Amino acid sequence: MNRPSPSSFAVTLDAAIDEAGLSLDRLQHHLAARGVRLSRSALSYWRRGRSQPEREASMVAVTHLEAVLGLEPGTLTSRLGPKAPRGRWLGEPACRIERRRLWPQLRVLADELKPPPDGQLAFWSIHDRMLLDEHGGERALQVRMVAEAAVDGVDRLMTYYQGDSALTADPRYHYVRAARPGRVCVDRATGMVAGELCLTHPLALGEVTVVEYEIRFPPGPPIDHYHRRFTRPIAEYVSQVSFGSRKPRSVRSFEQRGLGGPEHPGRPLSAGSTHAATLALRDVRPGIYGTGWQW
Repeated sequence: MNRPSPSSFAVTLDAAIDEAGLSLDRLQHHLAARGVRLSRSALSYWRRGRSQPEREASMVAVTHLEAVLGLEPGTLTSRLGPKAPRGRWLGEPACRIERRRLWPQLRVLADELKPPPDGQLAFWSIHDRMLLDEHGGERALQVRMVAEAAVDGVDRLMTYYQGDSALTADPRYHYVRAARPGRVCVDRATGMVAGELCLTHPLALGEVTVVEYEIRFPPGPPIDHYHRRFTRPIAEYVSQVSFGSRKPRSVRSFEQRGLGGPEHPGRPLSAGSTHAATLALRDVRPGIYGTGWQW
């Protein structure tokens, strides 16, 4: 597995733009109103980590960016490291999807939960295990995450889950390792669950942690798929669905670029004698990846 090497300045700028809900065109307009001329391509390169501000005029633009984005003075300038290398070997920037586009129902809970900007953690791998009950409903979700701090002082990790139907009771977090449960917000009507896991200590830039947890669900109707939504690339994703005593007639992987987009069927998966199907992916791009089945 290749170790991610996130740029602190790029990650912080990218997250701040996301949280402000501004397009690059609107951001450029706000800067122009302050007398700062900055090209849209420069803004795009900065937030993707392809280049960083170096000239005096660019450094002045960064201070105005902090004001426009509502950041404390020095939030961006303090994260500028040595001059960025140049050359064709740099390749294309990593793609991403805004968190609000993959989790639109999170807006209902955001005021209470106040999630940190997306991108503070770069995930090396995520392993999911969805356990179904004897009726085919969600019983528990077990998760193991390996994550690297992309900025200094990361002290919490956010978890999001959304079922396909309304919840009859609040899900509960159990067996949390390398963290402790913080605030948990539930919207029973939409099935949205957002939980905060407080890390055992604030992570320094580049520090890696392994967090494990389990969510237990109230009884619900049978489901026919499980998926995870990724806002950013990840090197490895493994998902296992354990069907319990019921074995589905067929199982297949699928992926989507975004919510509401077309579902692209993948390869068939075998539930085998253990009544469990495993999906394993490498170099995962942002989007939705999951397992679907027919009873």
